[in-house]
Amino acid sequence: MKRTVHMARRRMSHVIDELYTALFRMGGKEVDMQLRREEDGLRLTIRGDFPVENRRQVERMAEMLQPAVRNCALVETYWELAGGDQYTSDSELSLVGQMLDEARVDIGDGEVRMNLYLAF
Repeated sequence: MKRTVHMARRRMSHVIDELYTALFRMGGKEVDMQLRREEDGLRLTIRGDFPVENRRQVERMAEMLQPAVRNCALVETYWELAGGDQYTSDSELSLVGQMLDEARVDIGDGEVRMNLYLAF
């Protein structure tokens, strides 16, 4: 799926905002992010902590970021209607999962690591 570089950067900004907000909302105290521009897209790696009692919330986030089926039409429609400035609910994390071209989420004891990719 090819996108313009500009649109990919806008979408990645949305992804970054949603994920650090979600991790802090789940009780995290520290979020480390690294963003790299690759030949055909942007790769974001994240490491964050969370209280063990919030593990189910983190697992739910991982499910939303790694959907079995990605619906590009849904993303385009939502992006046009809502814009990039409404960040408050689980539906936003579901949208982020649909926006990504690739996602791997690993959950450990009190730590989550994500490797996310958004193509140009």
